[in-house]
Amino acid sequence: MVIALLLLTAGVQASPADTTYLSLSTAVERALEANPNLMAQRAAADAVAALPAQASPAFLPSIELQLQGVRTDDPVAVFGLKLRQSNFTAPDFDIGALNNPDPYGGWNAVANAQMPLLAPEGWYGYAAARKAADASAAGAARAEGATRFFAIRAYWDTQLAAYQVEALDSALVSVRAHRERAEAMRAQGMVTGLDARLAGLKASELEVRRLAAQAQADVAVSALRALLALPDSQPVVLTDSLRFAEAQSTCDGLEEAECSLDARGDLMAYRIGADAAGLQVKQAWWSQLPMVAAFGSLGHYAQSAPFSDGAGAWTVGIGVTWPILKGLAGPGKVRAAQAEHRAAVAKQEAAEHQARLEVREATRMLEAARERVAVAAAAEVEAREALDHAGLRYATGAAPITELLDVQAARTAATLNYLSARRDLFVAAAAVDLAYGVYDR
Repeated sequence: MVIALLLLTAGVQASPADTTYLSLSTAVERALEANPNLMAQRAAADAVAALPAQASPAFLPSIELQLQGVRTDDPVAVFGLKLRQSNFTAPDFDIGALNNPDPYGGWNAVANAQMPLLAPEGWYGYAAARKAADASAAGAARAEGATRFFAIRAYWDTQLAAYQVEALDSALVSVRAHRERAEAMRAQGMVTGLDARLAGLKASELEVRRLAAQAQADVAVSALRALLALPDSQPVVLTDSLRFAEAQSTCDGLEEAECSLDARGDLMAYRIGADAAGLQVKQAWWSQLPMVAAFGSLGHYAQSAPFSDGAGAWTVGIGVTWPILKGLAGPGKVRAAQAEHRAAVAKQEAAEHQARLEVREATRMLEAARERVAVAAAAEVEAREALDHAGLRYATGAAPITELLDVQAARTAATLNYLSARRDLFVAAAAVDLAYGVYDR
């Protein structure tokens, strides 16, 4: 029944080989592998994960290679080129040759190296970059958890929409049967033609509701396909039944110590982000203090071709760089970093308060959903029995058609309420796990 119904909802005719069969776990796995929004979040986290490597020159050596081919008549450049190539001769001391040299050229091959010896600004920058990468990874984990929840919700929304169409179809069949019975009883002189008319009106009402329900079912299937990155024309069959599956929550009924908020990706991201902001404050302070680095270069200077004739030279040294005064940029940078740290701490505290509120809300909604399912299940049983009695009363002339139609409407409403309550129970159970961060682990 569910398979045929969902294929109908998909709006296509397909062979079993063309159909995607999805259990709840399969749908979740598909979402985690192919959801475009999640893939974008992971890619963004990968980009941030590269930041520590970009900050590594703070404590690792840097080497730069240069190869230049030049030709010039600049007096100073010509003088330097000839000296570096060991091509300077006595005629080059001529005043005219020095002031107005002929164009001259050559090849310069130079390797420059630098090794930071004391660079606390860079060290703290590297540490902050690592924290930022960890925070981004935690945010991606939270995005995975949210995607898992969205897939669960979309799965049950799709099933609910399909079952609603099925329930209205069943109600429509019953009401049409009531109309046929009323017409048969009119032919026997037992009732007037009004009974059949009333049943026909009720059937028309159900047909309108079914059209709306079918549209909702089509939208639900499309939303599920989009979440799972399936083609729009892909027929899908959901194999886990909304009526018979068990709704379970990992954290339901457990103490907070056993199922705490520590693993929630967004809270981890806020905590790590606050730590990164604290490191950036230290980085801002150290940006105003000296940096010490060793440096060196090795070069070869030739006239006709790289590394051919000519001569080489090397240089080594230690340097200190100290930006003593840059206006008010230094203090301004520190104040900005301190303000950003305070903001990060405040956001962390707000997120933690919100998370605790979400846990309480999700837990209470799960309890209410369980109670609602129990009540709705009992009501559905009562409505089914009431419909049997109403049908018997009408057939024996003990009750009017209006009573039968009212009970039929109550039976349909009870079925729809029960299905909706079941869907809410599954979603509420998933919401508890989402609130605790179970899906982020």
